[in-house]
Amino acid sequence: MKRILATLAALAGIMAAAQAQTLRLAHIFSDHMVLQQQTQAPVWGWGKPGSTVTLTWEGKTLKAQVQADGTWRTALPTGAADGVPRTLKVESGKERIGVEDIVLGEVWLCSGQSNMEMPISGFGFQEVEGATQAILDAPETASRLRVFDIKTPKCTEPIEDVDAVWAFTDSEVTAKTSAVAYFFGRRLTKSLGVPVGIIVNAWGGSRIEPWMTNEAIDAAGITAEERAAIDAIQEQPDRWPETPELIWNGRVKPIAGYAAKGIIWYQGCSNIGQDCYDKLQASMVKFWRSEWGRDLPFIFTLLAPYEHGDPDGRWRPHFVETQLNTEKLLPQSWAVCTETLGNKVTVHPSRKREVADMMYLRAMQNVYGIYPGVSMELPRLKDVAYELDGTVKITLTQVWSNLMSISERDIVGFELAGEDREFHLAQAEVDWDGQTIVVRCPEVPHPVAVRYGFRNWMGANLAKSNGIPVPPFRTDDWDY
Repeated sequence: MKRILATLAALAGIMAAAQAQTLRLAHIFSDHMVLQQQTQAPVWGWGKPGSTVTLTWEGKTLKAQVQADGTWRTALPTGAADGVPRTLKVESGKERIGVEDIVLGEVWLCSGQSNMEMPISGFGFQEVEGATQAILDAPETASRLRVFDIKTPKCTEPIEDVDAVWAFTDSEVTAKTSAVAYFFGRRLTKSLGVPVGIIVNAWGGSRIEPWMTNEAIDAAGITAEERAAIDAIQEQPDRWPETPELIWNGRVKPIAGYAAKGIIWYQGCSNIGQDCYDKLQASMVKFWRSEWGRDLPFIFTLLAPYEHGDPDGRWRPHFVETQLNTEKLLPQSWAVCTETLGNKVTVHPSRKREVADMMYLRAMQNVYGIYPGVSMELPRLKDVAYELDGTVKITLTQVWSNLMSISERDIVGFELAGEDREFHLAQAEVDWDGQTIVVRCPEVPHPVAVRYGFRNWMGANLAKSNGIPVPPFRTDDWDY
């Protein structure tokens, strides 16, 4: 009995000591974390107000004062990535915290809705191409590609921390990790030869408004009617977040400032039809950049073709136009196009590797300045000529070398309309110069307008010779 009582007393003492521990680090500063190389990496936590926190990092001693609200903050100088594991020691009075196996490398924030959330293992009845191979190959880069996956529920008020830790992308973790984020990160670590940290923070079904504050929405420059439409959205407790701040409060604010290289973003389905989406997206990124204290590059994905209840509907291409406009509103932002990667019957196309590859190429070209010979710029309409015989000849910008179509020379996705404004599917092919698209339609002998990829689903297949899809475009400004 005495032994039992002694054991209980010891356990009580341990618990009391644990409860008395006031010194804490935010969870994102955990074992196996990746710190952005060659920067001043913010680090923060909590402690006893008025006390001093001492950090030991790479042989240097840093000090931070705990503020009246119990918070403290400082920055760790980081050199170039070298693959050498590091240790961070944090002390205050008699309290000690140690963080092991810290590596320097590249850190990317990976956010959006279900197409970013979709794991390597897929969703029910919806697969990711190459999933088995990715899981089998995961051990090769498991220690160099590390993930911090955030799953905090909706929060109506800001919280101070998230319940997550850094993990190696071994086969088990890889199967559960965002496919786009994983394939993107794996490409980076293999190409750059440095560790890569992916902070996965995605929520299926979420609108863009929950990812930002009401103040950021107001700063977007939208109309009173557009703001009223946002305010009219009714949040459903058992559904994904749809109203302002619910994700920002619990998933973004607690990690805001963690040193990162940039953002990849795959979202929009839940906002389809919203004409002010480009302004909201630009304002969200500006807000994040202010919270991070740096102009994070922003790479985003355009919505892929999908029937959306009506294959012949046109709300998806209209929305893609709006998405593309973000590039004009927001410096350091670049779109990737998925026009040849969609699936008529699922909003979650399986070809996630190709999406990630294009994001990776964007990052290499526009962020790291590598692979200058690979043009990721999206072709835009340059010129259209209407011939007397009804033939339409189109040239595009940013073709770089030549155009191609996936199904040899026959291009799917073009329509022509005459003065009656009725569009008819047209035959199209790339001329022998590799630059000009020739379009014809017997039903439209005197065309006045041409569109490409301008339905929810068409099976459009036009791409540049390096495989980069051509986004939807049109010559008219008609409302439908």
